[in-house]
Amino acid sequence: MLLNHLNQPTVLVISAIVMLMALMFHNVAQAYVARRLGDLTASYQGFGRFDPQTHLDPMGVLLLRVLGFGWTKPIPVNSRNYRGRSEALVWYAGPASYLLVATASWVVAVVLLRAGGGSDVVGGFWAAGQIAILHAVVQIIPVFPLDGARAVLAWGPREVRRVVEQVAQFGFIGFIVVFMLLSYTGVLGSVTRFFTQLIIGGIQALFSLFN
Repeated sequence: MLLNHLNQPTVLVISAIVMLMALMFHNVAQAYVARRLGDLTASYQGFGRFDPQTHLDPMGVLLLRVLGFGWTKPIPVNSRNYRGRSEALVWYAGPASYLLVATASWVVAVVLLRAGGGSDVVGGFWAAGQIAILHAVVQIIPVFPLDGARAVLAWGPREVRRVVEQVAQFGFIGFIVVFMLLSYTGVLGSVTRFFTQLIIGGIQALFSLFN
């Protein structure tokens, strides 16, 4: 998705910076939820701070710039510190953080647009929101190494956990196959549109209160 803006350097730079911060925010949010649930493992190892060396994975950053989708180093957890299936909340905090980034990016874009900001600046924040939505939707998929898989292993039924573990045996190939299947069947697109319309509708309602 970032490649679509190669001829718009301002859009490219703004969206890339926002998404690099979003990748770190993803881990910080998960570390925060883990700490609230009594697991300080991630916090003790520095994942509660915005430190690029702690969070960013070189390959994840590279593919973010090339393909528009990246990832971070996974936060460490100690499953014995959680009650019942509460560990799943840690992993779902990841996709939720990207939805927050998308919302914030689009709010900034609307404010700048109304203030007469340049089209490329507005476009940069709008593009960042679109990329953040994509990250949120993809991370929900219950396939390793995504957050959705870790969440399912924490709370899902035994049969579902068994399927996730079987797919994990195929490694990156298993992820690619599932990702392509969901893409070509339109599932990813439908879920992405749902969150996009939900957030944009909320922003429109918010700004209508001030008109």
